[in-house]
Amino acid sequence: MQYSEGIAELLIRRADDDRVGLLFEDERWSWREVIQESAVRAAVAEALRRPGPFHLGLLLENVPEYLFWLGGASMVGAAIVGINPTRRGAELATDINHGDCQVIITDTAGVESLTALDISVPADRIFNVDSPEYQALLDDHAGAEPPQPPDPNAILMLLSTSGSTSAPKLVKCSSGRLAFLAERASRDYQFSAADVCYCAMPLFHGNATMAVWAPSLYVGATMALRRKFSASGFGPDIRKFDATFFNYVGKSLSYILAVPESEEDAHNHLRLGYGTEASWKDIETFERRFGCRLIESYGMSEGAGVRVRWNPNSPKDSLGRPDSPTMTIMNPDTMQPCPPAEFDEAGHLLNATEAIGEIVNTDGLALFEGMTRVAVA
Repeated sequence: MQYSEGIAELLIRRADDDRVGLLFEDERWSWREVIQESAVRAAVAEALRRPGPFHLGLLLENVPEYLFWLGGASMVGAAIVGINPTRRGAELATDINHGDCQVIITDTAGVESLTALDISVPADRIFNVDSPEYQALLDDHAGAEPPQPPDPNAILMLLSTSGSTSAPKLVKCSSGRLAFLAERASRDYQFSAADVCYCAMPLFHGNATMAVWAPSLYVGATMALRRKFSASGFGPDIRKFDATFFNYVGKSLSYILAVPESEEDAHNHLRLGYGTEASWKDIETFERRFGCRLIESYGMSEGAGVRVRWNPNSPKDSLGRPDSPTMTIMNPDTMQPCPPAEFDEAGHLLNATEAIGEIVNTDGLALFEGMTRVAVA
C-alpha cells in the first residue's frame, strides 16, 4: 500500500500549535516546542548519516528524547530501532546487531549496559543523552527548521515483537502507515485536542506509538509520559496529569488492581482505556473502581489488516470479532476456512479439531510491510 502523507507532515501541521503537546514529570512542552526539538534531532541525524540503511537505535526508557528522535527520524527518512532497555548481555547485543544500527542514542545506564558487548556500533557512534558532549551536539544544530518531508513510504520504525513466543523480531512500520493508524485510532477512540493521553507502556513497543503518541499528534492532544510503568504510581499520575485516556499491555492492569483500593480511585477524568490481554474479571473490576470504560483489541504490529475487537455482544473472555470481512480462521493444512465454533450450554468447545486454525486475512498482503531477517544469536 502506498501512502500520500506520513508522520513528518502531521508534525509540521503542529509547528505553530502552542497547546501543550507533552508532559513529563514536572516539565511540559507545547506542540510548537516538540516540533522544534524534533527538527534539531533531524539536523543531528543528517550530520550523522552514513551510506546504507539509516537505522537509529534508541536504548532509552520513556523520556522526551525518545519522542524527539522519533519525530526527527520521520523528518529525514531514518528508521528508529526501539531497543528494550531491560535486556542485558548477549541478548542485548543480538538485538542491536539485528537492528543494523548506524548510531545508538542512550543514557548513562545504557552506556554501562553496552560495556564489553560485541556490537557493530563503534564507541564514537554511541551518544549519551546525559553528557555535556551530547548537549553540545544539540546546541550545534539549535534553531534548525523542519526539512521538506521525505517519502511517507520510508520505514520509520523497526518494532520489536513476538518476544513472548520466541526471540524478538523487528517489524517494519512506514511513516505513512503510522500516520494512517493515527487517523484510524483517533476516530475509533474519539480523540480530540482536549484529551490528555497517559502512557507508561514502553515506547519501543507498537502499542505506545500506534495507540497513544500517533493519534495524540494527529488531533493535537497532550501526551503525558511516564519513564516506566508503576502500579502504585498509576493513580497519582492520572490525577496529576488530568488524564482522559491511557493504554495498557498484558498484566499491567492486574498490577494496578493489586494496589489496595482507595476512595481516590474514582476521582479522575479518565474516559477510556485501551489495551490487550486483560482478563474479563480485571476489566470489570477496573471499570468499577476507576469509572472508566476499557476497550480490548488484538492486532498485528506487522499490519496485514488483522484486527479483532471486543464489543458488548462478544462472549466474555473472548478476543472479540474481526473487523474485516476478509479475515477468517483457516485450516493450516488445507488453507480452507474452518467451520464456526460450536459450544454447549456450559461454554465448552465441541468441535475443536475442526474449528481451531490460523487467523488469516485473505486481502491483507497490501498492508503487510514485512519483518527484518531474523538474526541467530
